[in-house]
Amino acid sequence: MTPGQQTIAALGIVALTAGWLLWRGLAKRGHPGCGNEGCGAVSPEAKALLKKLKKR
Repeated sequence: MTPGQQTIAALGIVALTAGWLLWRGLAKRGHPGCGNEGCGAVSPEAKALLKKLKKR
């Protein structure tokens, strides 16, 4: 393998790795915190109020 081919291969690997890391970092930004129905930190009263508000 010539030095030019090695350089191109190394740059390709670095580009793929950087893209993969960016994709994973952005994918985890979704909905931080307690956004689902199974959250134990939200009281039953608050859940009932949220259901009423969603129905409107």
